[in-house]
Amino acid sequence: MNRNQIEAFTNRWLAAICTGQVDEFAVLVAERVLDENTGQETNQDPFRARARTVYEAFEALEARVDELLVDGDRIAWRWTLSGVQRAPFLGECALGKRVTLSGTNFQRLDGGVVVAHYTLVDALGILRQLRSSST
Repeated sequence: MNRNQIEAFTNRWLAAICTGQVDEFAVLVAERVLDENTGQETNQDPFRARARTVYEAFEALEARVDELLVDGDRIAWRWTLSGVQRAPFLGECALGKRVTLSGTNFQRLDGGVVVAHYTLVDALGILRQLRSSST
């Protein structure tokens, strides 16, 4: 994949989350993928489940790719999602706050799909926002 195709790929990934179109992961992720967070091979279901969790917890979701690095078949990309919390997330009750979630994906691609994946998410940052008394 060239850089333009990879940019389109990352945007499609985020759009799947923001629109709740989790079936998109069938064309973004290989049937079997190495989840570097656990060290285990898995199927596409965890990707769908994580995306569904974010989509169901927030409305008016917006997303952007903040930075993209490409090295052959490996990509690293920082992303930001923002939305208004409408349902519990990470154990925190919905208070209707607009919050921002950020993270970085490290992925290896083969044939235009992810075959290895690692995510770093700023969970502490979003928990601080959800728990703050300001709206």
